[in-house]
Amino acid sequence: MRASVLAIVLVLFFLAACRFGGSGNSATGSDRSAAAGENSYAQKFSLRHEGEFTILTVSSPWQNASATSFEYVLADKDAVLPDSLAGKVIIRTPVERAVIMSTTFITFLDTLGVLNTVRGISGSENIYNQEINNNIEQGNIRDVGFDQALNYEILIELDPDVIFLFGVQAGIVQTIQKLRESGLNAVICADYLEPHPLGRSEWIKFFAAFYEQEALADEIFADIAERYLKLTDIAREEKVRPAVMLGLPWKDAWYVAGGSSFAAKLIEDAGGSYIFSDLENSEAQPFDIESVFSRALESDVWINPGSALSLKNILDHDQRFSMLNPFSTGRIYSNNKRMGPHGGNDYWESGTMNPDLILQDLYSIFHNHTVEDSMLHYYFRLQ
Repeated sequence: MRASVLAIVLVLFFLAACRFGGSGNSATGSDRSAAAGENSYAQKFSLRHEGEFTILTVSSPWQNASATSFEYVLADKDAVLPDSLAGKVIIRTPVERAVIMSTTFITFLDTLGVLNTVRGISGSENIYNQEINNNIEQGNIRDVGFDQALNYEILIELDPDVIFLFGVQAGIVQTIQKLRESGLNAVICADYLEPHPLGRSEWIKFFAAFYEQEALADEIFADIAERYLKLTDIAREEKVRPAVMLGLPWKDAWYVAGGSSFAAKLIEDAGGSYIFSDLENSEAQPFDIESVFSRALESDVWINPGSALSLKNILDHDQRFSMLNPFSTGRIYSNNKRMGPHGGNDYWESGTMNPDLILQDLYSIFHNHTVEDSMLHYYFRLQ
């Protein structure tokens, strides 16, 4: 697509985005089944109201945890708890003091306007958000550690209403149990496992329930979904779908995202053709470099090349990469444009709530060969 035509399309896209609307009434196909259930895209949590209580259920919160679920009861601070809730995890709302164990949670609380409730965080060196960084420097937010180095003394001292955490394996259950034995409410989240970009951003509804902000979350998400789906419809009309490769090898293996993964869905919705779309799973799989290289020879665009910030960095991994088409045409784009003072990447932070902006970047990259870095939000072209 010529740059002038692309500019017109993006202007129309942003004019449409200025309105708050429904969850994509013009939608068609399986991605448009928004009215079928309470969640339009998110698969890992459910929310229901029972009288004056809200019941949240988180399902399969780590890979291969298909039979595992956690239930939480949210109750107003003045609500009288019936005997039937004995033994349940009860969290009083609205939450006033929170600890967050993943940087991706920052964007949900920021969007809801409740960042001021954060008292503790894990991985302070990996944060982009300036407000959080300022509060860490001022001592208003403390780093509580992670995994085996989790500082229980600091957590008890902070006395949070809730600790939002995540797990990559079953061992997180032991951490949750130890936190509860210390009198702390730990809530496990699984937003990172949602394969659809809108599924991840829809977790704002989950976090909103803890702050009694559900109506606001519904409105915000509907607006995001509308923008995302409008651009998806535009991309679907593109007759040329460039072949897209992604990632970078680590040591002797190249971890390749599955064909139903978050990254693959973004490529598809932006009008690209993922070179590993035939992989049926959503998890990353290790491949030898030669196997990926053989497919990559036919690629047109290379995105998300790990920590590489220049073409020289690419060649430092393997000189053979100079033979790939995206290298010779200069179509290698990094998602490391917005980096925090200590290395935090905003793509993995605010990008969770802005899949429409990521999609806009990818659409521009795939269909405008001369796109300038100034037109991109999360991406830049490697030089």
